[in-house]
Amino acid sequence: MEAALLKFLDLFRWAFTLMKADYDQLRAIVAIKLTMDNRRQIVSYRRKGNKEPANAFLMTLFFYGIFGGFVAIVIGSVPSLMIAMIVFFSYIMVMIAMTLITDFSAVLLDTSDNTIILPRPVDSRTLFLARSTHILLYLGLLAMSLSIFPCVSVLVRYGALSMIIFIVLIGLSIIAAVSITNIFYLLILQFTSEERLKNVINYFQIIMAVAIMGGYQLVPRLMGRFEAETMLQFNLQWWHVFIPPVWMAAALDTFYSRLYSIEHILFTVCAIVIPLGGFYLMNRYLTPIFSRKLGAMAGGGAGEATVSGAQRRSAWLDRIAPVITAGPLERGSFELIYRILGRDRKIKLKLYPAFGYVLVFAIVFTLRNGEDFTSTWHNLPNTDYHLVLLYLTFMVLQVALYEIPYSDDFKASWIYFSLPLESPGEILSGMLKAILVRLFLPAYLLVSVFVIAVWGIRAVDDVVFGFLNNVIMLQCFALIGNRHLPLSMAPSVRGQSGNFLRGILMFILIGAIGGSHYLITRFQPLVLYGVIPVQLGVIYVLLKTYRRTSWDAIKY
Repeated sequence: MEAALLKFLDLFRWAFTLMKADYDQLRAIVAIKLTMDNRRQIVSYRRKGNKEPANAFLMTLFFYGIFGGFVAIVIGSVPSLMIAMIVFFSYIMVMIAMTLITDFSAVLLDTSDNTIILPRPVDSRTLFLARSTHILLYLGLLAMSLSIFPCVSVLVRYGALSMIIFIVLIGLSIIAAVSITNIFYLLILQFTSEERLKNVINYFQIIMAVAIMGGYQLVPRLMGRFEAETMLQFNLQWWHVFIPPVWMAAALDTFYSRLYSIEHILFTVCAIVIPLGGFYLMNRYLTPIFSRKLGAMAGGGAGEATVSGAQRRSAWLDRIAPVITAGPLERGSFELIYRILGRDRKIKLKLYPAFGYVLVFAIVFTLRNGEDFTSTWHNLPNTDYHLVLLYLTFMVLQVALYEIPYSDDFKASWIYFSLPLESPGEILSGMLKAILVRLFLPAYLLVSVFVIAVWGIRAVDDVVFGFLNNVIMLQCFALIGNRHLPLSMAPSVRGQSGNFLRGILMFILIGAIGGSHYLITRFQPLVLYGVIPVQLGVIYVLLKTYRRTSWDAIKY
């Protein structure tokens, strides 16, 4: 596959020469990056076992092709060309954006090759174009696999000429997504420090992940509020100029329907000029700062503000750790995991989107009755939706418990086995308490403030009861599931065997505990106060049981 891509790249040698890049150097860099793409672990495809991935990228392309088949069905079934194309181009741009987010450090801001390339006589323009070309090829293959079946659908329904224009617009969509993302991050590189940039990128990735997931959940529901007749046609408005998928859909509609109104011509010009102009802007004006800033990112310090913030957090941790831990080993585990949850960017990228998902699902659940937002808001105090909000926050605990055993620095876990420990139970209990304090408690406090503000003082007992139930569910999940030492496993060895039965048991557990809370609140609210001491006893017993975990119970 790499050879075919490089031969395809050779066709555009003249273009890179016009952009004043050394094509031979660029081709060599791109060749190495394409080879590494097929060796590294793709986020979209997780292998089983400990072997090196074989053709992992090809497997990803296969699954993307299957997803594209579903989009092709939409293209063939929606009567309006504009609406069908908006759906497709929105889908493909979202998938490209998700790829840039999940594989961002490995694809767009990869600094691992700086020690090899920067000492060589490779100018910044050639290096930048090599990185951008690699990204375009990488995303182009993903877009191609997504578009194979949609292309067939367009060919059958709208003809060969429309399919050719459709393929060109797909290429422009990729360039637009890459250009916009590159410009945004390169501008951040210009106006902020490297350490802050890393944090900005990390939080932006988290926000984008939540926004994409929220868009998939909320937009179809909002669209469903319109009459079905409105889905048969699409009227262009001035504000659609800010929506790139509309540019592409309007450009295809212009050629297919022979519509040459001012709006269609404007959007067609946007579809062609903005992606190409954005790429030129990057190459002409932003390239000189790229290599210098990217090289600084590989090193970089934290700065005084970061140090002072770390000192304040350390003082808080020193005060709280002795209070909630039962011994020096458990305290050490608690402090280690607590600090890592707040510092490790990769772990935050895995865990922090769960906070946004709680908000998204809360909105989805409250809008499910079909009423408008105003009516729903005014009617909230008369419902029991606050119970759903209190238990939705358990999503944060579930994700954290699943992700905390995995780390790119898993080899450092040798320290667990070098210590003279009779059992690892206290390490696990310290980990559990760190997850509760660092992740769950802030989220639950925010939800509790909102619940009490909307539902009033009557919801206080539900807040306390729900918190204790969430803790019990976390402990049950920890006891039922496989027990792993924190940060001790490679991300590529996530096992799937045996998880189905555990998942069923966990869902039954959540349903039983949440359902019992609802029934007690509905019929005998005062019983909650009598059950709270029982909950505290159950928490104590489960924690003691978990703390007695032996080495034989640990999964490697």
